[in-house]
Amino acid sequence: MRLRVPFSDVDMHGNMHNGRYVAYAEDAVNEFLREAGLSALFDPSSSRAAYHVKKVEVVYERPLRFGDPAEIAAHVARIGRTSLTFAVLARNEDAAGGGAAARAEVVWVCVDPHTRRPVPVPEPTAAALRAASAPQDGGDGGPDAPADGGADGGAAAQDAQGPA
Repeated sequence: MRLRVPFSDVDMHGNMHNGRYVAYAEDAVNEFLREAGLSALFDPSSSRAAYHVKKVEVVYERPLRFGDPAEIAAHVARIGRTSLTFAVLARNEDAAGGGAAARAEVVWVCVDPHTRRPVPVPEPTAAALRAASAPQDGGDGGPDAPADGGADGGAAAQDAQGPA
């Protein structure tokens, strides 16, 4: 998704507020799902699974400033047994080399909407995400390689206790 950093998103120094990167990361994940035609798989009213944010981590490289043209893009980084990890890159489109401003990792845990306990990501959802994440140009995989589809490696989805 593209935007020009609005005045309402900057601090007194003209830099984008740190928290706005998180909001834009979440918007980018949802835009990725919408563009891939997968939004219906994540609609809690039509699914037996819900997804709660378990973790968001942001690494700031350089600030986006008021008026900067920015692109924030997300892709699936990992499909675990009960979790999904999205990688997000925010960059300044005017900066040399793409100007990475921030990198974020957003982890969603799949839960039963009634018990709010972790459940496995439904296979149709995992398969659709793998298909949407496959390299389109037949490239070498690189940073946008398909998700690994492996089991969860840590406690990221162990104790989801409701919405974050």
